[in-house]
Parts: sequence; C-alpha cells; structure tokens
Amino acid sequence: MGIVQDTELFGVPSKEFNKRSPISKKEVVFGLAYPLEKNKESRGFFSKETGKSLVKGAIIQLIKTEKGERVMNPDFGCTLRRFLFEPLDETLFQAIKQEIILSFNKYILGATILKLDVSSDLENSQIDIVLTVQLSSEDLVIFDVPVTIS
Repeated sequence: MGIVQDTELFGVPSKEFNKRSPISKKEVVFGLAYPLEKNKESRGFFSKETGKSLVKGAIIQLIKTEKGERVMNPDFGCTLRRFLFEPLDETLFQAIKQEIILSFNKYILGATILKLDVSSDLENSQIDIVLTVQLSSEDLVIFDVPVTIS
C-alpha cells in the first residue's frame, strides 16, 4: 500500500457546458396558494403560485393572522383585532401601520410597501387596509392588496 502519485480523470466537464448562459436569469419563487383549497386541475389539495399572486396571498394571510395562532411560529401575524374597539384617531392608525410594517418586513420576501392606507368603517366595526406593494423581481410589478379586519 503506497501513495498514489498520478490521478486519472474520467469524464472531464465540457468547456462548451461552462460557456452556456442560463435560459432565464430571473429567479422564480414558488409557494402555496392562499387560501388553501382543492386544486381542480391536478385533483390535489394544494395549488402552486408565483409572483404577484403568491405575494398577495402571503400578505393577506399575514395581516389576517393574529399573533399566537400559528403553533410552530407564534410571532407570525399582526395583532390588529385589538384595535377594533379603540378610539379612532391618528395615533391608532399610526399604531396599526407600525404593526403591519414590522410584520411585513419580517415575513414577506420579494416585495416592498410603497403606500399603506388604513381607514375604518364605524357602521360595520371593521378596519380597512390597502397596501400598495411593488415586487422586487425584474418585473417591478406594482399592485394593491385590500384587507378588511372585522
């Protein structure tokens, strides 16, 4: 048993393979569609989403989930229902915006908030939220996400 001094290489990578560029430089992120429902096309229980629809569903899910509802992630969500019966003033709206922005920055990847509007409907005891969001991908798609907390 001696030391091997010469090493033979088998299957050297082609130089042509290393020169080729990828077909698409755009990184696509996939996730589950929200709300979870049976997919009619594939007869499965989960649908796959990308881009705008994925981010929109994630934002709705984040805002409508109260902190502590997720078993393995108790910090996920926004505690917005506590604001429903508070006096409606600018301080309250700023607190709601701060809660949403902190949770958004922690849990939503691939998007930024351009505008955040918070209003209330006294007759129905609900808070109406509209986020104007821009995707961070090459497309830079801008869209609105309306959410109602009641």
